Amino acid sequence: MSLVALVYLFRRDLGGVRDELLHARYWAVIPCLVLSGVGLWLRAIRWRVLLNGRLPLDHSFHILNISYFINAVLPLRVGELARAALARRLDPPVRVFTSLSTILVERLLDTLTVFGLVGLTLTLIPTQLEVGLLGGLLGVGALVGVIVLAVFAAHPAWGYALFDQFARFLPLLRRPRLRGWVGHFLDGIAPLASVGGLLQAVWWTAAAWTASVIAGYVLLYAVFDDPTWAAAMAMVALASFAIAVPAVPGNLGPFEAATVFALAGAGLVDDPGAAPAVAFALLLHAVNLLTYIACGLVGLWTEDVQIGDLAQAVQNLRAQQKTPAGELETAAEAGQ
Repeated sequence: MSLVALVYLFRRDLGGVRDELLHARYWAVIPCLVLSGVGLWLRAIRWRVLLNGRLPLDHSFHILNISYFINAVLPLRVGELARAALARRLDPPVRVFTSLSTILVERLLDTLTVFGLVGLTLTLIPTQLEVGLLGGLLGVGALVGVIVLAVFAAHPAWGYALFDQFARFLPLLRRPRLRGWVGHFLDGIAPLASVGGLLQAVWWTAAAWTASVIAGYVLLYAVFDDPTWAAAMAMVALASFAIAVPAVPGNLGPFEAATVFALAGAGLVDDPGAAPAVAFALLLHAVNLLTYIACGLVGLWTEDVQIGDLAQAVQNLRAQQKTPAGELETAAEAGQ
């Protein structure tokens, strides 16, 4: 996918892209970096809310940045496991499946926000009715998913009952360890059980994505004279989809392709392959990677973590969940 996207983007003469980058207004990078850092801080607050305050905010911020850094340089979303491993090593530790369940809630909230951005963008630019209906349908699906999680968080017995019903027909599920995992999952979504917890999670999600959109809008001035909010929302929304596409580490290629198609769809350029669009996509990706790498390295230093030790912790974490010892540990954690 990376190869296909890069061939499409660079199928023309790169002289125009080079000229755009040489004459870009790089002053826009500074406020963009600041706003990106604010967005990461707001996401750290959200994660702490979803963890029901189990982590101090500084640890939440640095661990989150480490996970984003690892996701930016390694494939297969390994950063999510690293986040769970780092949260587990603190005192008191956060259960692995509690961390992973909060990450699932984050993904649902982010999906809801992305389709909200798509819907808002479609109201600002002319498009086909079917496209708008699809975005609305997916947004409703994400909203329903969050509501279902909130219901199970408020009534965990219903979650156990549903699992037991599936276990009656699927013998594979009749394992104590799996039922223990269900308990950890329900524990992880517990903050959504209250209206206040759900509203806080939604509020901090909206704040974080607003910071991302503003950062993108400011960076558009580096290449374009008259950027639009529709273009900023479209590129943030579509670029977020690019991380789900199989690609080389850092999503090189799909990220740029999503960005140029968003700019073209929002009417900022006539052709996705236009030099200004490609140049901006490269600049945006570089700024994002710079933010994740810099904040991630600071997080590793602050948390006193070595990459090798973190990789070993992730491997141990996976091994413990597959062995009888892991079952005993899970049972011990459930008894805490």
